[in-house]
Amino acid sequence: MSARRSPVLIALILLLSAVMEASEKTKGQLGTNEMPMEVYDGYLIVVDGSIGNLYGLKFLLDTGATTSAIDRRLADKLELSGRPTKLTNFDKTLRLEWCEVPQLSYGPEHPSNVKVVVEDLRYFRASGIRVDAVIGWDLLRRQSFRLDFARKRIVFGVTESHESKAVPLRMGALCLTVQVDLDGRPLWMIADTGMRGTTFYEGWLEQMRQGYSVKSRTMGRSVAGAVEFRVALVPRLQLGSQDLDREVYLVHQSQSESLLGIAGYLGIAALQAKEVTFDFERSELTWTK
Repeated sequence: MSARRSPVLIALILLLSAVMEASEKTKGQLGTNEMPMEVYDGYLIVVDGSIGNLYGLKFLLDTGATTSAIDRRLADKLELSGRPTKLTNFDKTLRLEWCEVPQLSYGPEHPSNVKVVVEDLRYFRASGIRVDAVIGWDLLRRQSFRLDFARKRIVFGVTESHESKAVPLRMGALCLTVQVDLDGRPLWMIADTGMRGTTFYEGWLEQMRQGYSVKSRTMGRSVAGAVEFRVALVPRLQLGSQDLDREVYLVHQSQSESLLGIAGYLGIAALQAKEVTFDFERSELTWTK
C-alpha cells in the first residue's frame, strides 16, 4: 500500500525541482566564449585559470595593471628564472623581476610565451581571497569582453551591445583610458577593473585649481605595501551622462613618464552597472544600469 502525498507537499516538490533545474540550466548555458566570474568586495573580479599543468588557480582581471603578474611562490614552484625590471605603482617605483610563462589559460584565452612580473600577491588576503596571478591590460586587450555582473560571467569577443550608456575608449600600449568631466572640465583617467572607486593624483587637482575638501585619511594595500589615501569631496564628477560619487581618493602624483596626461584611476565598480562592455572594435566603454 503506497502512501499518499498531500497536494501542498507535491507542489513544494515540483517548485523545488523547477528551481534546481533552472539553476543547473543556467550553469550549463555558458557558451564557448564565456566563463564564470566571482566578485569580491564589490569590485575584485576573479576567475579560474591555469599555468602549464597547474590547474585550479585564481586569476584577478585588472585593466588598470599594465603588465600581468604571477605570485612569487608560484614562480618558484614553476622554477621560472627572473630578470630585473621596474614597475610604477601609484607614486612609487618598484624594483621587481619578470619572467616568461610558456602558457597561461583562462576561459577561451590561451596565450603562450607570456611575459609577466613576479610579485608578492599575498596582500589580497586582506580581502579574503587568494590570487595566484593578475591578468593585466597587456592580455585583456587581445579581444573585446563584457562583464556581466548580474549573471556573474564574462563574455569574450562581443560584437553587439544593448547597453544604454557609452563613452569613447582611448587604447594605448600601456593603459586604457576614458574621459571624465570634473565640474565641466575634461580629464583622462585609467579605466580600472581592479579599483573600488575613483582615485585622483592630487597634483592634478591643484594644477587645475579645482576646489576640493579633504575629509579624512585611509590606508590601502598594494604590491608596494601600505598606501595612504586622502578621502576628499570634489565638485560634480561625470562619465558621459552619468554622475559619479563625488567622494574620491587622493594619492601623490606619479613620477612615471608613461602616465603623463593621466589624472588618476576610475574604478569601473563606481558605475554600479549590471553589465560593462569593453568594446575594442568600436573603441567604446558601454554599460547598463
